Amino acid sequence: MDVDIQHEQPPLAPLMLDISGDPELPVPVAIAGDRCACCGIWTEKLWQGARAGFTDSHTVCTLCYLAGHLDSPTAAHGLLAFLPGMAMSDVHHLQRRALIAIRAGNKIQRREGQKIWLWLARHGREVEQAWGTARAGEYAMALQRLPPHKRLTLQTRLTGCALILPPDRFDDLTLLLPSGKTAAAVLTSRSWDTYTRSDLYVEPDTLG
Repeated sequence: MDVDIQHEQPPLAPLMLDISGDPELPVPVAIAGDRCACCGIWTEKLWQGARAGFTDSHTVCTLCYLAGHLDSPTAAHGLLAFLPGMAMSDVHHLQRRALIAIRAGNKIQRREGQKIWLWLARHGREVEQAWGTARAGEYAMALQRLPPHKRLTLQTRLTGCALILPPDRFDDLTLLLPSGKTAAAVLTSRSWDTYTRSDLYVEPDTLG
């Protein structure tokens, strides 16, 4: 069978909650590209990804950037939610749609977006019950204080967690929108109905 090499995409890079490792607050660096190396979204705003585990530059979308830079001012406003049944990239896709709906949707779309966002955020209760806090900024400080080998241990224990960000951090919708799409186009696509009717909305699992 013939394969069109031009349309093959490289495999997605693994995504892990991390910090920049910089002694000062990280500043997002725009980088040329059109596809996030971690979640695969095609978007016009891409950033230099976290250096941990990578030897070459790679492009990431806003949500993947923030997950890899928990020490950034924006990520510090978020919380960690325990969602072991979902890949972090899938959480980002779902959260992205919810944020766009809350910020730019009509009344019905905003309500559906809030329902999804609250479902995601409620999974922060398991993190708080297990470790006393779900605040992303506090995990960033903990990671900063640890030597590399102990940092990896904490990151491994956080497997299944994802960064959930408050909608008021996204006045600029271009940080979220896919390439060539308006908010209206995103929220009227057939996939939006799939998100809002998803059977994912069940009681949170217990964090072990």
